[in-house]
Amino acid sequence: MVNIDHIIKYKGFDHLFYYTGPWVWWLLGIYLCLPVIAYKILPYFNTKGTYTGKKRTISIFVLGDIGHSPRMCYHARSFSKLDYYVNLSGYVETQPPVDLLDDPNVEIHDIEPIKNNSDLPYLLFALQKLLLQLYQLFQLCLDFRGSDFIMIQNPPSIPILLVAIIVIKIFSKNTKLIIDWHNLNYTIMNLRYRNLSHPVVKLIKFYEKFLGRFADVNITVTAQMKQFLVEEFGFKRSTILTLHDRPAEQFEPFENLNITKEEVFRNHEIFGGIDNIRDYKILVTATSFTPDEDFNILLDALVKYDSDVALKLPPILLIVTGKGPLKQQFLAKAQNLGFTKNIVIRSGWLSSEDYPIILSMADLAVSLHTSSSGIDLPMKIVDFFGCGVPVVSLNFPAIGELVKDGINGLVTGDNEKSLDQAGEIYRLISKAFTNQDLLRTLKEGALVESKRRWDDNWKEVMGQRFEYESS
Repeated sequence: MVNIDHIIKYKGFDHLFYYTGPWVWWLLGIYLCLPVIAYKILPYFNTKGTYTGKKRTISIFVLGDIGHSPRMCYHARSFSKLDYYVNLSGYVETQPPVDLLDDPNVEIHDIEPIKNNSDLPYLLFALQKLLLQLYQLFQLCLDFRGSDFIMIQNPPSIPILLVAIIVIKIFSKNTKLIIDWHNLNYTIMNLRYRNLSHPVVKLIKFYEKFLGRFADVNITVTAQMKQFLVEEFGFKRSTILTLHDRPAEQFEPFENLNITKEEVFRNHEIFGGIDNIRDYKILVTATSFTPDEDFNILLDALVKYDSDVALKLPPILLIVTGKGPLKQQFLAKAQNLGFTKNIVIRSGWLSSEDYPIILSMADLAVSLHTSSSGIDLPMKIVDFFGCGVPVVSLNFPAIGELVKDGINGLVTGDNEKSLDQAGEIYRLISKAFTNQDLLRTLKEGALVESKRRWDDNWKEVMGQRFEYESS
C-alpha cells in the first residue's frame, strides 16, 4: 500500500504541510471537484439553457393524456403557427393528434403516469404520486430551461406549478410563466370532501392562490373566472386574458361534409341493427364519466320520455361518447331500466376522425356538466356548436357565456329553484323534439356559433402579445 507521508517526504513537500495544516486538503478536494462543478452543476445556472436559437420556444405541460387535452393541443398548434418551437409534455396514453405528431415545430415528451397499482389509501398514494412526479417534472423543466415561456394548465397544477416556479427562479430567469385556468383545483378536491373548510381543501386553495401570483400571464376560459381571480385570489387584472374555447377545424356542420347520412348509417357500427333509423331523433352527449356529471339525471329524464304516450314523442337514439370510471355503472343502469324500442342507447369510444362526424349527425346534444366551481365551461359544448348542434344544458353561473337560452340551446331552470333536474331535461328535450320551429331556430343559432373558430379567437386575444419576428 502506498504511504502518502513517504511520498511527501520523498518529494520534499513535507515542510509545506507542516506549516499550512489540514486546510490544504480542503483546497485539494475543491480542485478535484472543479470539473464536476464546471461541467455538471454550473450549466444548470446558465439561464439561457438549451433553447437559445433564433426561434422562440414554449414548453407546455399537461398532467393528463395529451390526446384528451384538446385545449392544450390547440395552444400547441397556435404557437407553432407563430413559428414557435413547442415542447408538449404529458401522458401519452392514447395517440396524440396526428397533425401534432407530424408538425416539425412540435416535439412531444412523455410523462409517465403514476398509478395506484398497490391499492394504497388515497392520501398515501397522493404522496407517492407527488414525490415521483416531482422527480420527473424537475428533470423535464431543467431540460427545457431557456424556453421563452412555460405554460401549464390548472387543474391539475400539483406539483407542476411549484416545480416550474422553482426552476424559473433559479435556473431559467428569463422564462415567463403562463397558467391556463380551466377550473380550480380546490373545488374539484371539494367534490371528495364536500367541505370547503377541510384542511386538504384549504391547503390546495392556498397552493393555487399563492403560487398563481407568480404567473406572468393568466388565461381563463370564462370572464367569470377572470373576475374570481381578481376578487378572490387578488391577481392583477392586467395579467389576465379571457380566452373562450372555440371549436377547432375538424368540427364541422354535417352540411359541410362530403357524405350523406345514409352512408354513415350504413357504415358505422354505432347505428347498426336499428330498424327505421330515419324515424329516430339523434340525441348525443359526450362525457368522461366522472362524478361532476350525474348521468342518472339523463336516464331518469329518458324514463319520463319513454313513458309519456300522450305527446306522441318521436323515438330517440341516444349516443354517449367517451370513457371513464363510471361508464360500466351507467351502462348497467341503462340496461336494467328496460326501455321500449322508443329509446335506444348506444355508447362507444370514437376515433378522432369519427367523433366529429357522429356529433354532426345529432339533432340535439345534452350537457350534464355542473362545474365544481360554477365558473368554468365544458369544452364538449364547444364541439357540439362546432358541428352546428344545439345544446340542452344544466344551469350554473357561467353557462350563459356559451349557451344562450332559446337562441343556440336550452338551459334548465335555476338549480336552487328546480330540484327536479331530470324533469327539466325531459321537458326541454320533449319541447325541442315536438316543436320544429323551435328546433330550427336553435339549429340556426348553433350554426352561427360554428363560425366562431379557435384560430381567429386565439389570434385576437393572444396573437399581439406573443407574435414575434422570426428569422
